[in-house]
Amino acid sequence: MIKGIVFDIDGTLLNHEQALQISLTNLYSLLREKIPHSNFEEFLLTWKIKTDKYINDYLDGRITFEEQRILRVQNVCRKWNYNLTPKKALNIFKIYHTKYEQNWILYEDVLPCLTRLKNYSLGIISDGEGEQQRRKLAFTEIDSFFTSIIISGEVSIRKPNPSLFKMSAKELNLALDEILYVGDLLENDALGALNAGMHGVLINRSGSIHDESNILQISKLTELPNIIETFRD
Repeated sequence: MIKGIVFDIDGTLLNHEQALQISLTNLYSLLREKIPHSNFEEFLLTWKIKTDKYINDYLDGRITFEEQRILRVQNVCRKWNYNLTPKKALNIFKIYHTKYEQNWILYEDVLPCLTRLKNYSLGIISDGEGEQQRRKLAFTEIDSFFTSIIISGEVSIRKPNPSLFKMSAKELNLALDEILYVGDLLENDALGALNAGMHGVLINRSGSIHDESNILQISKLTELPNIIETFRD
């Protein structure tokens, strides 16, 4: 029987992609004169590549959270021969990030889902920096739903390390096989939970094809109650 449900944040509860698109559109308009030979699509792709690299370096403990911010901006702009000091890069990042924060919004299915599941033990496991990820939950006013919040940057372990999922189960005082974990990434979320002993659920909002037959998939969070029913004794 399922007694607890644990969620990822970005791409699962928070519409990260929408906030990212708005903030990067704003940033590109500010940088356009400095990188005149760029185009927006290439700028977005370069930002994604550099973000993935330096966020992973941060999560693996190779650089600080501030350093990854600086390096992302510096290396994106360097592609178009615009060289920035660390101070200038950080100031530019703050402009981007302010816009990003202003556009934090939940997917429409989040509050109906959490309200319906409020009698279960609810938790969070999220990669990222602790203060920022917790601020997302507070800003969107859903932090009170969760009795356990585990952020990789606070414990120096990242998904899909089984230890994160075991920490969550311990904080919820539940067995691993009594918990559903819901996230938008196949390897880090759904398979990571499954390999740790939880039941992994992939929320596939984009409708992309995944052939993992042992992974439960949903397209929206309001499908979760029906998934939970299948585990009843």
